Amino acid sequence: MKPTLQSLPAVPFTGLWLLSLILHTATATVYLDEQFDYTDGPLVQVSSGRWLTHSGTPGQVDVVSGAAYLTQAETEDVSVAVTNTPGGPVSNGVLYAGFTVRFTALPSGTGGYFWHYRDSGTFNFRARVFATVTSASPGKFRFGIANGGNNPVIISNDCDLETQYKLVVRYDLDNTNATLWINPTSESSTVNRASATDTTTPVPITYVCLRQSLSAGAGMGSLYVDNLVVGTAFTDVHTPGGPPTITTIPDQYIAAGTSTGPLPFEVEDVETPADQLLVMVQSDNVQVVPNQPQHLHVQGTGRQRTLTVSPVPGREGLVTIRLTVRDADGLESATSFAVYVGMPTISTLADQVAPTNTPVGPLEVTVHDAETPDQLIVVASSLNEALVPSGNLILSGSGTTRTLRIIPAPNASGTATINLVVSDGIWNVQRKFRVTFHPKFGLVLGDSFDYPDGLLVERAAPYWSTHSGTTGQVQVVGGQVLLNRAQTEDVSAGFTNFLQALDNGIVLFTGLKLRVTETPTTSGGDYFVHFRDVGTVNYRGRLFVTTNGAAPGMYRLGIANSSATPTAVLPRDLSPNMPVFVLLRYNVDTATTTLWVNPADPSSPSVTAVDPATPVSLYYFSLRQSGGIGSLVLDQVKVGTAWEDVWEAAGPQPERLQWNWDGQDLTLRWTQPSLRLQSASTIEGPFTDVVGAVSPYRVPTSGQGRFYRLVY
Repeated sequence: MKPTLQSLPAVPFTGLWLLSLILHTATATVYLDEQFDYTDGPLVQVSSGRWLTHSGTPGQVDVVSGAAYLTQAETEDVSVAVTNTPGGPVSNGVLYAGFTVRFTALPSGTGGYFWHYRDSGTFNFRARVFATVTSASPGKFRFGIANGGNNPVIISNDCDLETQYKLVVRYDLDNTNATLWINPTSESSTVNRASATDTTTPVPITYVCLRQSLSAGAGMGSLYVDNLVVGTAFTDVHTPGGPPTITTIPDQYIAAGTSTGPLPFEVEDVETPADQLLVMVQSDNVQVVPNQPQHLHVQGTGRQRTLTVSPVPGREGLVTIRLTVRDADGLESATSFAVYVGMPTISTLADQVAPTNTPVGPLEVTVHDAETPDQLIVVASSLNEALVPSGNLILSGSGTTRTLRIIPAPNASGTATINLVVSDGIWNVQRKFRVTFHPKFGLVLGDSFDYPDGLLVERAAPYWSTHSGTTGQVQVVGGQVLLNRAQTEDVSAGFTNFLQALDNGIVLFTGLKLRVTETPTTSGGDYFVHFRDVGTVNYRGRLFVTTNGAAPGMYRLGIANSSATPTAVLPRDLSPNMPVFVLLRYNVDTATTTLWVNPADPSSPSVTAVDPATPVSLYYFSLRQSGGIGSLVLDQVKVGTAWEDVWEAAGPQPERLQWNWDGQDLTLRWTQPSLRLQSASTIEGPFTDVVGAVSPYRVPTSGQGRFYRLVY
């Protein structure tokens, strides 16, 4: 029973008692309680200035029926002060935020973030909450969290449109760590939870923000946000209750006559103990998977359960399985997944690039089917008959291995989508890829920077000009261009004697000599080279310097098609102050970027960016400075329309020979295949090649001692 005032003991009211009372009541604080109970209209107006525009076009975030409406079709980003003190930051401790969301349109591309904290500026964003369709089932989406960057950890739970979800965010300001829950039952719950892993720096938190964006073809969808509360305790922002929760099961691919095996999932509820939660399962294709326990078998008690799906032997087809959990109050939650029974497989082919009049292939295509391995039919067709007639797609082989040759129409250039279909008589499974046949125009830009020392935009005017930042900072010194993290000027040079247009198969090859003199001060690094159109937004083919994944004191190079962070990094450590030759290939039609470092030919190790980007017409090649690039020296920049326009032979990076001794065998390792292993009986030599030595190389333990080295 709650005690009354009279039931308290009569004790003197001392200062110590007063201090104890203050400490007890201050353990939790609600900083912000925003219910969006304004009249309909632009949020920054109807909130009487409580919400402020911090980026984008003002007046676009609207209040609709008591909730904030966000859409990727608009750009306004808005902020509200976390504390009641205007501009008063929270500098340490832990912040909790809770809010409801209801999505009405899926995120596009790789998705984007729609909620975050920030400091008093517009750069240091923390605890970014993302929406993405990556890895989600068709028509569904997922949530993710990042500490400060654009690489979130995604919760592997598919979410539905027009369904309300409660999101809770915990952000530890001192350790810069963010955690996200969906409909949590408690702070200790691990169901539908993710913690960010990217590194960032501590900053005071001044504002909580809502964001709208469709950046580089990737957007956060459309959604309603409501019931936003920020406090210092989990219970400040979320009162657990409502329907139970259930985790998702990924789509399954199994051969006919087999089962999925036990598929784990978890259920949880606040009011009802987990062992009293009722789990129900249903198939939408009873011809393949009947709704009977021997075909849909649920096992387990408590929070952790399993489901085994066993189709009728000999039957094939697509089945959607729906799992529903019900609590003692009759409230339910459900999830569904697909089971593909007996579906054949066909390998994925990467996009192809070749000059005009140059056949592609033979490309190896692998097909497989457990039921009819030798009876599969493979058909190829072209979606651009003018460039690649379907009759010019030549399939060969039988069984599991087939080959495909692609012969373009004479003198034709452009990009065609090739569709491959494998059929077992029941299933038709297709794979698509693109092939680009590019014309050759020679060099379209080249600069050896052999100007007198001074400002680039003065020494090379009007060829190079400033397009962003403080004019007159990029320097030419000793016939090379210096880029520095302490400066902001970005410069561009236009293509010469060249009209680049979409859908003509244009492929731009870029070669440049790079020497990094100071590695980035942050692990993420930044981009320092890109193409652009006539504006200052559509940047394509971005080249990054980063220390992510590199050994201490080393760096790596990465690329993105249009993203502000690299989506592919070449897994090769590079040494500061050692020159390297960098080659980029950018496909204008497909907006796809590929990176090589010191390549011997196009088959050398490379990486291709994976972020989706909208193709645009490009007119400029640009050099960029920012706080994340460190310090760089560039020389011999060339942009052409063929590999041979820009390629130069380059020696490999110096490399230390790695060794491992397990007590019986000595093994030598190195990463660059172009380096040769040599040995000698004395350290003075003479050294000779070890015939046939490749990494890893096991050293013979018999005979006299030897000395080993790597040479080019």
